[in-house]
Amino acid sequence: MTGRYPRVMLMKIIAATSIFLLTLVLARPSGGEEINTDLLIVGGTESGWAAAIQAARLGVKSITIVHDGEWIGGQFTEQGLACVDENKGVGKVGWGVDWHPMKRSFHRSGLFKELMDRIEAFNREKYGSKMPGRPYHGPSTFRPSEAEAIFRQMLKPHTDSGQVRLITGHFPLRADIDHSKSIPQLKGLWFAPLTRPSHVDLHVRANMTIDASDWGEAIQVAGAAFECGPDPRSRYGEPSAPATLEHNPPNEMNPITWAMVVADQGTDSAIPRPEHFDDRNYPRATHLSLAAFRDLKWDRTNPGLGAIPHWPATGNAAPRQLSVYTVRRLIDGETSRTRQTYILLNYMNGQDYPLERLPQRVVDQLEATEPGASQKNIVRMTRGQRQLIYHDAKQHALGVLYHLQNFVHTRAKDKTHSFRHFALSDEFNTPDQLPAKPYIREGLRLKAMYMMREQDGRNRDGKTKVAARERFAHVMYPDGIFAWQFHYDFHRTGRTYLRELGPNGPWIDYHKENRHTQFLSDRAVFPLRSLVPERMNGLLGAQKNLGYSSIVSAAIRLHDQCIAVGQTSAALAVTSLRSGRPPRDFIYHRTAIESVREAVCGEKTQGVPMLLWPFRDLSPEEPSFVAVNRLAALQLLPIGALEVDFNPKNIASEDWKIEIVKRTQRIKKKVSTNIPSFESNPTRGEFCIRWWQNIKDVAFEERVRATVTDADGDRIPDGDDPLPFTAGEEVRFEIAKKPVDRDGLLSRPANEFLKLFNFCGEGTPRTADYIDDHGLTFRETRGFGWRRDLSANHRRRNALDGVQRDTFLFTRTRDRWELNLPAGSYEITVCVGDSSHVQHQQTVIVEGRVAVDHRTTAAGEFYESELVVDVNDRRLTIEIGSGKEGSNTCLNWLAVRSSRR
Repeated sequence: MTGRYPRVMLMKIIAATSIFLLTLVLARPSGGEEINTDLLIVGGTESGWAAAIQAARLGVKSITIVHDGEWIGGQFTEQGLACVDENKGVGKVGWGVDWHPMKRSFHRSGLFKELMDRIEAFNREKYGSKMPGRPYHGPSTFRPSEAEAIFRQMLKPHTDSGQVRLITGHFPLRADIDHSKSIPQLKGLWFAPLTRPSHVDLHVRANMTIDASDWGEAIQVAGAAFECGPDPRSRYGEPSAPATLEHNPPNEMNPITWAMVVADQGTDSAIPRPEHFDDRNYPRATHLSLAAFRDLKWDRTNPGLGAIPHWPATGNAAPRQLSVYTVRRLIDGETSRTRQTYILLNYMNGQDYPLERLPQRVVDQLEATEPGASQKNIVRMTRGQRQLIYHDAKQHALGVLYHLQNFVHTRAKDKTHSFRHFALSDEFNTPDQLPAKPYIREGLRLKAMYMMREQDGRNRDGKTKVAARERFAHVMYPDGIFAWQFHYDFHRTGRTYLRELGPNGPWIDYHKENRHTQFLSDRAVFPLRSLVPERMNGLLGAQKNLGYSSIVSAAIRLHDQCIAVGQTSAALAVTSLRSGRPPRDFIYHRTAIESVREAVCGEKTQGVPMLLWPFRDLSPEEPSFVAVNRLAALQLLPIGALEVDFNPKNIASEDWKIEIVKRTQRIKKKVSTNIPSFESNPTRGEFCIRWWQNIKDVAFEERVRATVTDADGDRIPDGDDPLPFTAGEEVRFEIAKKPVDRDGLLSRPANEFLKLFNFCGEGTPRTADYIDDHGLTFRETRGFGWRRDLSANHRRRNALDGVQRDTFLFTRTRDRWELNLPAGSYEITVCVGDSSHVQHQQTVIVEGRVAVDHRTTAAGEFYESELVVDVNDRRLTIEIGSGKEGSNTCLNWLAVRSSRR
C-alpha cells in the first residue's frame, strides 16, 4: 500500500518530478492531434488524479487526463489549500492527534489515506514532524509544492507503464455527441490550449469521460443538464432553502478565496500596495482592525462583525492557538528542523470574495464583454470573464496581507511575529507568487439521476448543530459508495458596501439567511446515482460536479471527499466499460453496485480499501474492515441510529447473528440458514469475516420494479426518491421528538406542582410558573439556596426553545442545595443535561437517595429522574456532583409535587 520514505526521499521526489515534467512537455499535443482512449478524465484535480489511479489499478489500458493547469492535485496544490479539511461532525471522539481537539468522523481510508501517509512521512523526514504546522484549524498541513511532487510520484508508475497520459494546459471547447438513441451519448471532446484559446489542437475520442474539472466544462460543452446558483425551496423541498430567490440572485454562490502562502524572511518584506486597496475592506481581519472600523455604516444593517488576534506574543508562537498567524500555519519555524515558518492565509474574516453584487469596476469590465455578464453565474461565464473576477479577487486577498503588514503592524505593540517579516512564497512558480487558481468551494452541479437533498442527511436533534448527537443520517442510500459528514458550510455569500460610497467603495461580506455553518449533516453515505447524468451516456461527474443541491454542495467539497468521489467515479466507469452497458442501465441492480464496491473495498483491492459505511471506530487496519463495510452497505447489519461504533472486538451475541442471517435471506434466498460455527464465541468482526465469505458469491434475488419510473410504486418518481426500492412517504425535515424523559421539558402541567425551579444566571428571561435560582447561598428569607455561592457557575446556550432546558447551574465537585418545605412526602423531579455539549458523570442525590447516577448526556439530550422522598426536618436537601475527575453535573430544573403515597 504505502511505504516508508528513505532518507534521500526529497531528492528522489525532485528527481522523479523533473523527469515527469519533461515527459509532460514531450507529451504536449501539436497540430490537431487525435487520441483514442478508453477513459478520458477532464481535470487533473485531486478527483481526476484519484480517478486515473483507480482506473489504472483496475486494469484500464488507456487513460487520458487533459488538464487546464500545470499542477495536478486541485485544492491541495494549485488552489493552495494546504491545511487539510476532512470529514467531521460535532463528536469529540474519533480520528485525530492528542494535541488537537478537532476529531475526524472516520479513520482515513482509500487513496486519501495513501496520499496523506506519504505527505506526512515526507514532513517527518524534512521537518521533524508529520504535522509540522500545529495549526488552530488543522491538524494536517503541508507545503503545496511538496504535496504536488507527491501527487506526481504516485501517478508516475501509471504514466511510465503507458496506461495514463497527462496533457496539461488545455480545456474543452466542443463535444462529439451521438444522438442516434433515445439518450444521447458523449463520444469525444475537442480541446484548445490556454495559449491559443480559440484554436483547437486536440481531439480525444473516449468510451467514457469523467468530468473532474473546476467548473464542469466537459458537462457544459456536452450539453448535459446542470444547475448552478441558489435553489429555491420549491425545487427540492429543503428546509433552509430560500422560499423565493428575491434576495438570492443567480450569481450567489459559496465565495471563492485566493489563498496565499507566506514565508518568514526575518526582515522587512512588505508587499507593494494592491490595486484599489482600502483598509476599510478589512474590519474583521484582527481585533485591532475591528477596534478602528467597528462603527462604519454599511448599506446592509447588522452585517455581523467579529475578529481574532493578529499574531502570538514573543516567546509564545509555537503552541496551537487562535490567531491569524496560527489558524492555518503550515510549518512552525519554532519547532521544525528548517526553522522557517510558512503560513497559509485562507481566512474568512476578510479574504473571501463573494460572487454576487460585484464591485462597480468589475461590473463595468464584465458588461464590456457581454451585456448582462455581471449577472451571470461564474459557472456560466467564459474563461475571459472569469479572469476579470479572478484578478479582483487576487487584489482583495493581497489587501489582507498588506493590511496586516502595515495597518496592524503599526498598531501592534509586540512586533516579533509581525507579518511585515513575511513574503509570498515563491513555490507556485507564478508571476505574482500566488496559486494558479482560487479555492473553489462551489461550482457546477450535475443534474443527475438523483439530486441529494438537505433533508436526507441533516441532523434532526435540534435546530442547529449545537444539539446534534453522533448518529447515522435519516436516509442511508441503498447505493451508497463512500462515507461522508460535514456541516453545510456556507461562508458569507452576501456583499455590503459603505453606505456613503455604494459599489464604488469598500465592502465586506455577510451571511445571508440560512447561509451559515450552523446546520450539520449526520454520518452519511454518497449515492452512485449522483454521479450519473439524468440524460447523457458516456459521461460521469467528479470533483464538485455532482448530483446535489447547492446546500448539500456546501458539505461535500473537502479534500478527502473529492478524492473519494474520484475513486468512486472511476470504479463506476470501469464497471460500465467491462459490462458494455451504461451506468444508468445497472445502477439499480445490486450485483452491479457490488461490483463497484468491490473495486474500492474488496479483499483484492489494490491499495488501501475505502470506507463505505460511516462507522467511527473502523480503520483499514482492522482485519474485518472489508467484510463489515460490505455487509453494512448492503444494510445486513443490525445497526441502531446512534451505534456509530461497530466495536469489532466485542463478542457477537446470538440475537445479533440470527438477525444478520434473516436479513441476508431477504436478498439472497439461497444462503444457508445455518449460523457458522466457531471453536469459541466469535467477536463481531470475526463473525462478519466468516459470514461475508459465506455469502459474497451467492446470487442476489432480482428486484422487481413496480413501474418504469417508480421502482417501489410509492408515487415518488425514482429521480426524487432517495430510497427507490423502499416504499414510503416523501422525506421531509422534522426535528426529532425525544422521549419525555429525555427532552428536558415537564411531562405534566405546571399547575400540578407546588414549586418549579429554573437554575440559571442573572439576566435570564423569566419563565412563567418557575422560580429562578441564580446560584446564591441559602437564606431563610428566600427559603432556598446553596451551601456555597454558585452564581458564577451558569450557562445559557441559546440552542433550544424553552429557557428552563437551555440554562443550567453546574459543578465539577460536590455541592448542596436546600429548600424549606413542610414535613411530608414529595415527588421530586430533577433534570440534568446541556443543550449544546456532552456532559459526563452527572450525579444527583435527593434526601440521601440517588436520583441521577453518573449519567452522561449527549449534546441536546437530557436526563429526567422522578422519585418520592420523605422530608422530616422541614428542609429538602439535594446534592449534585460526584467529585470525580472529568465529571460535570448540569442542573437544569427541579419540580416539587405532593406525593399521594
